Parts: sequence; structure tokens; C-alpha cells
Amino acid sequence: MATPGFGQKETRRKKWITGAVVGALGLTALTVGVAYWVGRVRKEQSLFVPPSLPSNVHQQLSGYTFTRWDEGRRIFTVRAARTVAFKEGGTTVLEDVRVELFGRSGSRHDILRTRRCNYSRQSGDLFSSGTVEIELNAPAEEVPSGRTQSKQPVFLETSEVAFRQQGSLVETEAPVRFRIGEVSGTARGMAYATKESWVELKKDVQMELRPKSGTVPRPPLRLAASRIRYDKVSREISLEGPLDIRQGARRVVAGRGVAFLDEADRITRATLEGGVKGSDSSGAGTLELRAQRARGDFDPATGQLSRLVAEVDVVGEARKPGSASGLTAQRLELSLAGPHAKPRRGEASGNVQLTLESTAAPAPGSAAGNQVSPERKNLSAAQLNFEFRPDGRSVREAETVGAGTLVVVPPDPKEGERVITAGQFLMAFDARSRLEDLRGLSPTRIVFRPPAHAPPGSVVQESSADRLEATFDTATQALRESQQSGHFEFRDGDRQASAREALYVAATQILTLTGHPQVWDTESRVKCERIDLNLPNGVADGKGKVQATHLRGEGQREHGRRGEPTNVLADRVVAERRSQVMHYEGHVRAWQGADVVESSALDVYRTQRRVSSGSQVLTSHLQPASLVAGKATSSQGPQRETRPVRVRADRLEYFDEGRKATYRGNVRLQTEGTTLEANGVDVYFSPAGTAEKAEIERAVAEGHVRVVQPGRRAQGEHAEYFAAPGKIVLTGGPPSLYDVEKGFTTGQRLTFFTHDDRLFVDGGDGIPSLSKHRVAQ
Repeated sequence: MATPGFGQKETRRKKWITGAVVGALGLTALTVGVAYWVGRVRKEQSLFVPPSLPSNVHQQLSGYTFTRWDEGRRIFTVRAARTVAFKEGGTTVLEDVRVELFGRSGSRHDILRTRRCNYSRQSGDLFSSGTVEIELNAPAEEVPSGRTQSKQPVFLETSEVAFRQQGSLVETEAPVRFRIGEVSGTARGMAYATKESWVELKKDVQMELRPKSGTVPRPPLRLAASRIRYDKVSREISLEGPLDIRQGARRVVAGRGVAFLDEADRITRATLEGGVKGSDSSGAGTLELRAQRARGDFDPATGQLSRLVAEVDVVGEARKPGSASGLTAQRLELSLAGPHAKPRRGEASGNVQLTLESTAAPAPGSAAGNQVSPERKNLSAAQLNFEFRPDGRSVREAETVGAGTLVVVPPDPKEGERVITAGQFLMAFDARSRLEDLRGLSPTRIVFRPPAHAPPGSVVQESSADRLEATFDTATQALRESQQSGHFEFRDGDRQASAREALYVAATQILTLTGHPQVWDTESRVKCERIDLNLPNGVADGKGKVQATHLRGEGQREHGRRGEPTNVLADRVVAERRSQVMHYEGHVRAWQGADVVESSALDVYRTQRRVSSGSQVLTSHLQPASLVAGKATSSQGPQRETRPVRVRADRLEYFDEGRKATYRGNVRLQTEGTTLEANGVDVYFSPAGTAEKAEIERAVAEGHVRVVQPGRRAQGEHAEYFAAPGKIVLTGGPPSLYDVEKGFTTGQRLTFFTHDDRLFVDGGDGIPSLSKHRVAQ
């Protein structure tokens, strides 16, 4: 029989195994029926001796013929070349005997031949020591008009046949040979109870069926049993084992068997018990089926097998180069139909386990002889139903009744196994019974287990959805891809994801989320048009309209903004789970309250609490205006308005520890009408920032520093900017300042302010201060 995932030969072989078993039982039933008719001949044989023979004299007759009639119908006719009656012992001998039996209704025509037959008038016993030939259903000499010979002749040959009137037993210990059509066989010893209506072939029963010649020659079918018994009352045929049925490389063995006949002596059911085992080693592979009990039901009208049932510890195994399959269950049932009893439907129940193993083809360029580990799949369910193609040679589809679990163990040890569960599985197979598609109905779940040698900290990955569709490579039976749809959810440790659909590709081990996908953990959430999750390394790649939100953890709130979230927009984001690094690229815009960062790329190092940008970065802050001397209210303190602070640079690196932002390359800081340019600027934020905005405490500029204000400009090598007073201290170069009204000033240190025209010059010991004032014309 064939099970889901078995090769094309498996179906034919299993069908053959069951057909062979029950077919052999049917042939055995016919053989025992023959023995039954032999018994009837033996029984009637005691009547063949004419009662008119004298009992007290020797008498010899030649050309003896005797016919019994009943209401004008012949019952039997006895012909003998001669008869001899002996006074001593009361024995009558008939020689060259031919007996024709027509039965009470005249529907039979059986013939018995023997060279010599002894009859005891005293005991009523009959004995033939020589050869006895019996022909049942012999062709009639005259066939009535309109009728044809419909019954197949049966030929038997034995010897040393005794009929014992006491006990009504016909018995022989001699070998028995029989033949009917293409079936022939032998046994040792036979017994027939005429009153109790049973017949038995005692020992060493051997039977052979030679198939009719066809386009493809087939080897003979042989059945061996230790004993066969037929009971006419119950119409049961019992076969004592060990039973052994063979045809070429195909074989069935069992401990015992029983066949049941209907009133017309047609087989209706056959049962094998006691370690039933069928095997087939023909072709390129082997097939084996085992069970404690097997039963076959037959259509009496056609004699075809209509149902096969195997019960208790059912095990099926199939092996061929590159693959192996196995099925275990407590019960397996097959429905068959058609003129050649082709399987139509099947049902396996009771802790069903279907195992499929296949070896992937060697990779191109790999060394010859390299061993490739097989991919193994194990499907478990309470019940599995399957349907065959019309030709009966392969399984077309199968489904679990209720929930099922499929465990997929990939050939690469670096990959973990996948456990797929569903409320119901629906499977489709190709013309060679190889799994093509697998569908799962709600609820579906896939568990991606880490490999045995996974790095420390590796976690189980789980996904769930309403529906599941998986496809397999028919050549290797390896999982190709699986798609989940409808309320998809995914969990990878503390990382979670959701989407409308998800596609997993086994070759890349990437899970692609579409349909409003999003990924989140305790500190961040990302939404975009598509997300690719690399399951082995935990990398998430999001593309298209990226929207991300970062939340500050408890440890970070002590240093910052009391949980103020950071929002990011970008074209793409790559999040590495192990390193906790998130890379944004393409029109990146990030903001936290009023603080904004724009760049071509942005990297967020969550473990280090650090941010770095790509080229052409722009940051913007809302900064309180510098204190204006003498401008303060009596009750509210100095008047402070917010002013934007913008910084442009080639790149940015921000450290949450220390609240420091480092700008490098063509840095340009603008605030309150003042522009500061330098090779690099470090900006320090106050730890006392509010939840709405960051506050720049100071900034340190290095390299070719240039400060521009309305009406004046300054330059130096080093500058410090103090935000609260709006003060700039310029050193190095030496520093210099040009004012359109007051002229040129230089010294060791220049201090000036962004909100007024105050200027302080420190000449120092080595560098005297110098001022040049413009003289009005």
C-alpha cells in the first residue's frame, strides 16, 4: 500500500502484498473446496458396489456398469473392468474403476478414477492403496443446447485413501497433488469428516499460481502453510503457519490466517495474524510492512479485494537510493475499487507517525563521494486520510483529521530544526507520491529551534498565523519555502514582529514580512513596507517608508530625558539583534522632542548608547536665548526666549554618557545670528534638560575656527562657546576679530558675546594685544 510521501513503487508493492495475501487465501479456499469434493466422492464411493453380489460365494464379473437414478435423473454411474467378491473377509474388489457423479440436481459432473478399490461389506470401509485421480467440474459429454461449460475443472491425485464409516472420515497420509487452472499444489495427508463437514490438508501445504502470460512476464505466486482446514458449516478456511507467500522478490509471512466464504463458496473476508510481515526488494529499493493483524474484504461477485485493514503496531518502511520513508500507526485501512483492485482512499489512525528522509544533491564543485546528511521530516497526527490518483499508483493528496505536527530536520547541522503545527494539514503529492505542497489551517505555528552548537544566548524563534502554505523540492523532498498569512506574529527572544503575511525561504533562511509589518522590543519599534528577518544571525532589514521609535531604558533615564522617545524616518533600516546596532540610511530624519538630526545615514548603538551619522549631517535644537545683561524681571529672573541652534557637518557621533555630540568635517554651528565654523566641534548638553528639549551647555571648536556675526568676524584655532551667557572665547592663531565699526583686534585670547558688542582682549606675556580702529572720514 502507499502512504503519503512514499515513492510510486511503494503503492504498487503494498497493493501487491495485500492482494497476494488474500489472493493466496482465496486459492487456498478453492484448494480446500477441492478437498471437500474429494471427500464427497469418497463418501459416495461406498455405494458403488452393487448390493446384489452374493455374500457367501466367490464371484467375478467383467465389464461391470452400475447407474443410480432418481426421478429420471442420473445420480452417479460406476464403470469397472471387473469386480471380484471374496467370501473370506467379506471384501469386494473393483478394478479399473471410473465413477461419474452428477449430483441430485444433475448440475455436477465429477469423475474419479482408480486402478483398484477394496470394499469391506462388514465394516462399510473402503480403501484404495493405489493412485486415485479426481476431476471435478469435468467437461460433460453432452452439453444441453444454449449452455456452455462455465466451471473450471479441478484435478487431484493422491493414494492410500481410506473411508471409515465409523466417524464418517475419509483420510490419507499420502501426498496430495491438485491443479485448477493456473493453480497447482501439494500437501501431505488429507482428512474429510463427511458428517461434520470439514476437510483438512494436514501437512506441508504448497501452492503455486502461474500468472497468465501478458505483455510483462510475472514470476509465479507461491503459498506455503503447515496445515489448512475448511469447515463447510461455518464456511471458514483456517491456515496454520508459519504462512509464507512469495512472488519473485516479494514476500508475505504470518503466523496463521482465516478466510470466510459466502453461501456460494465465494471468499468475502480473509485475516492474517501473528506478526504479519510483507516485504518487496525488487527494483532499486526495498519496502516492508508489518502489523500484528491484517484483514482483507472482497466483493463476492467479482472476487476483487475491496478493503484492506492492518491493525496493532502497524509499521511501514520504504528505502531507495537517496531517500527513506516510514509510517507507524495502530490502524491502517485502504479502500480499493476497479477490475484490478486499485487503491482509492486510505486512512491511518492511532498515534500516526509519518517519517520522510531525503538526501540533497551534492553542491556543484563538491568532492566526489562526499556524504550529505538527509533532511528528515516527521508528521504526527491522531488520524491521516489520503487519496490516490485514478491509476492507483501514487498518492494524490492527504490530510490530517484534526491537529498535526511536522518536524523538519535540515541536512545542514548549522541549521536548527523547524517544528510546524496546524489545526489541520492538507498535503499534495506529485505523480511519484513525493510531497509537493503542505497547507495548514488555523491556528498555525512554526518554531525555529537553534542548532545543537548554537552560540550562547541563542533563543527559540516562533511564528504564528491563520494559514500556512509550504512547498518542497520534489527531487530531494527538502523544504523550499513556507508562507504564513493572516494575523502573522513572530517572537525572537525579546524581539517581536507582526504583519499580514510572512514568507520563509529555506535556502536563505530569511523571513520576509509584508502587509504593514513592524518589529519591536522593549526599547524600539520599527514600521515599514517590508522587513527581511535573517533567522540565523537575527538581522532585520526594513525597506520603504521606515518609521522607528526608540524608548530610553530605565538606566538611561537617570542621565537624560525621563523616557523621552526618539523617532526616526528613513528609506531603510538594518537592525542587528546580537550587537544591538540599528543602521538607518536614505533621507534619515530623527528627532527627540525639539531636537532634530538629518543625514544620509544614522547608526544607533543601543548597548553603548551612542549615535553616529553618515555624510552631510544636520542637527537642530531649540536653545534658550542667551542672557542679556540688565534685562530681567523682578519676579521671574532674566528674560529668556528660545532660539534655534543648527549644526552642519560631514559626520556626527553622539555619546549619551557625558551628553556629548562630536561633529567632524566642515562643521558649521548657527545660533542667534552667530555662525561658528571649524574642522571639528564638540557640543556638551546639560544633564538638566527638560522633557521637551535639549539644552546646549557649551561647545568646543578646533581647527580653522571662524566666527561670523553681523558687522564683525573672528578667527582662531580654538574656540569655546558658552550657551547661557552667549559667550565665545577664541584662542590660538593668534585669534583676531574684525569689527566694521571698531576695526581689527588681536591678542592671546579674545572673548566676545553673541547678543551685544562687548569684547575682552587678553594680550598675555608673549603676545601683546593690538587694536586698530577705523577713523571716520
